[in-house]
Amino acid sequence: MIAMLRYAYIKGLRDSSLIAFVIIPMLFPLAAMSGITLDLKLTKGHSIYPMVMDVHFTPEQNAKMAGQFTSGICVLFAVITAFWTFRTEIATRSVGSFLFATRPLTLALALVLFAAAIGLAGWIGGMAVIGILTTALPPHLAMLAVKVVAGTLAASAFGTLIVTISPNPGMIIGAYVGCVFATIWIENSKSSSQMIAAIAVAIVCAALAAFLLERRCAT
Repeated sequence: MIAMLRYAYIKGLRDSSLIAFVIIPMLFPLAAMSGITLDLKLTKGHSIYPMVMDVHFTPEQNAKMAGQFTSGICVLFAVITAFWTFRTEIATRSVGSFLFATRPLTLALALVLFAAAIGLAGWIGGMAVIGILTTALPPHLAMLAVKVVAGTLAASAFGTLIVTISPNPGMIIGAYVGCVFATIWIENSKSSSQMIAAIAVAIVCAALAAFLLERRCAT
């Protein structure tokens, strides 16, 4: 698995997709707040700091809103990362060469963990950016982090399953739409049962992806 993770990391650096998948979610709160703050600067004639999502909100409320949006973006980028990282290898069936050295389940799990780690790294960076811009952090940050971990794992596994079904780029739309509903569901969760369900979905998707990888390489 370590070899697969290293391969995914090096490949992501080589084609610059890794940087994009991490940096874009981090820049989301900056982009969202810059437009609103710039508008306030133009209307009031002076700079405003801390930056805001809503001028009537406290820094904590602005941080909460920005944190919710950023968390959702990171989960969505996890599914994109999972779909994109090995898409070429699966499309050309060169992924079969990996299976001489590792099992299909190990390969699927490596892809899930890699994509989830990228989503989590983007989220951590995003929270740091929110703290700098708003001088506050979202409330209940630990619980939000647990939700993001569950969400990124489920999204990564779903993206891995989708790319093993078909590496056609158009398939990412279905994965994206599915993760939108999953993100809303996890975000609104009030108990651990929904997050446990997300982990269960991740396990099932990873197992199905491993089965489809083996069948794809066998035919």
